[in-house]
Amino acid sequence: MTGAEIEAAYLAVLFVPAMVGMTLGIINRSGRAPGALCAVSCIAGVLCYPFIAYTGGLSYELPTGSFLGAYALSFDQLGSVFVSISSIVFLAILTHMSHSGHGYTAGYSALCCALFLAVTLCMCADTAILILLAWEAVSMITFLMAGNGRDDSARWRFLAVTHIGGLILMAVYGYMWSVSGSGYLHDWEGLGITVGPTTSAILVLLLFLGFGTKLGTVPFHAWMPDMYAESPTHTTALLTTVCSNAAILMLFRAVYSYIGAEGLTDIGMIVCILAAVTALWGAMESMVQTEPKRILAYSSMENMALVTLCLALGLVFWSSSDSLTALVILAAVLHTLNHSIFKSLMLLTVDSVEDVTGERKIDRMGGLAKVLPALSAMALVGVASLAAIPPLNGFISEWLMLQSLVGTDAIASDLRVAMPLLVAMMGVCGMIVATSYARLFGFIFLGRPRSEGAEKPRPMRKGSITPMAVLAVLCIGMGMLSYPLMDVLSEGTCTTAGIDASYRDGMSGSLEPLTLGIMILGTVAFVYVASRVLSRNSRETDTWGCGGTLDGRMQYSSEGFSQPIVRVFHPFYGDTSGMENGRYHTRFQEPFVKYIYNPLGNILFRISRRVSRLQTGNIQTYLGYILATLVVALMAVRLL
Repeated sequence: MTGAEIEAAYLAVLFVPAMVGMTLGIINRSGRAPGALCAVSCIAGVLCYPFIAYTGGLSYELPTGSFLGAYALSFDQLGSVFVSISSIVFLAILTHMSHSGHGYTAGYSALCCALFLAVTLCMCADTAILILLAWEAVSMITFLMAGNGRDDSARWRFLAVTHIGGLILMAVYGYMWSVSGSGYLHDWEGLGITVGPTTSAILVLLLFLGFGTKLGTVPFHAWMPDMYAESPTHTTALLTTVCSNAAILMLFRAVYSYIGAEGLTDIGMIVCILAAVTALWGAMESMVQTEPKRILAYSSMENMALVTLCLALGLVFWSSSDSLTALVILAAVLHTLNHSIFKSLMLLTVDSVEDVTGERKIDRMGGLAKVLPALSAMALVGVASLAAIPPLNGFISEWLMLQSLVGTDAIASDLRVAMPLLVAMMGVCGMIVATSYARLFGFIFLGRPRSEGAEKPRPMRKGSITPMAVLAVLCIGMGMLSYPLMDVLSEGTCTTAGIDASYRDGMSGSLEPLTLGIMILGTVAFVYVASRVLSRNSRETDTWGCGGTLDGRMQYSSEGFSQPIVRVFHPFYGDTSGMENGRYHTRFQEPFVKYIYNPLGNILFRISRRVSRLQTGNIQTYLGYILATLVVALMAVRLL
């Protein structure tokens, strides 16, 4: 076989099974065949990076076209890594879904196939029309997958907000298409030089806002908590992992490859401020949520804000230090991939907890570590990675972020002042989210059961622990063996951004393998010695039980655990407290929903009711509307 034939064969294995599975899901009542075919495509996706590393790249123009031009695919080193890791996550979620017992229909399996196709096309499309169609497909597919028959308001809010972002991206990509005179994305490299610094700054800001609607950037985040809580958990996992991966990759390419970062320091600082506000807001809101998936929703918001912050810092560092730029964009890309691993692990863990207990609130759980030790171990790895505990993968990428912020001697002195503030922001976020994750793990797995479902959980479904174990191993492995992955990603990011520098020149030696090994051994030794010392002259009691024999109602509540931090940030929460059925409760309403989205929705609803009066059901009236529209259109054309 020739090289072209091998490439075509690989693309066929990558896309055709998912396409066939989507078709079968539409015409068949069984979801097994579509799910199995989607898994075949995922396995081919896992092999994407090895294949591209062997062939040196892949470019392919589809044997079809339209009046808008041809459709072409292009796999580079960076994109192939994203496809491989996203496919691993997708395959783990599919495997867990097949053992979850939720009874997903053939239609849901068909949507999974369609989502895999759309996300993969977002990562490898080389034409404007194809990438825009794929991005729109991601929004529509996730909207359909989010339906649960209970509360559809969240997914309609998601659809509205993400379509605002889609219109912004359509305008930006359309403008770049018109300026370059080509629909091929590889022809857009360095377009910022052509359009000038002012236009480039506007385009970059619009790109961050457009993709920010799906990444949860303030104020476009209001759909996330309700969407995550009310959607099927596997939909939530796919949305917050593989879809976010595609969004970050598209954003990075558009900003650094198509437009370029030269002279965009000011716009970079503006985006940094917006990202810092988003990260702080996500961290604070995660502390007051009472459902695991809502906590993880705000966690995703905070993590994606940190990624956005790093991408914006690359614009700030660009003119001062190539090595710092290489380091900070590496941190952004690495944290995106790490986030997809540990966040999918946590969501699958939460799904299993809700399945075996039948409970959705953490105040109704507890004590599961004794009866479900394997699940508890998986959750512990996920929580530790979320909290950036060394040597897990979450620690590596967040440490790279801090490395880029403290190594700023080479940048301008007026910008250097802002770096300690960003470090302080990351420190505050880290403190809050660490407390939130401790609350999440403690109230689910430690202490005494707080409900009958937690006291006598159903057995876990056979095989459901396997995908979680694979993801947990990846969390550990990507942390312990981080350097090979960092080298591969750095080569890809630097090539895409046109940077000729090494990220290692911008960091200290704190992540050298020897240093990491000493850190790990020291941590293990410290924990062992401390446990031996503290166990002397002590009595055993239930963990998380306040040192006594407390029953479920007498233990700490999650609201009580959060109160010390809630009191500090009380003005930002707008809480309402009171008694209900003999129990004290504290409720928090998202201020952006209360003061922006709800009033705006009410206004639009009133307008739509008035506009609906035009719908008379009279054919003559409709013909009059058409005639009036044609007259106005002809007059406008004449005047122009």
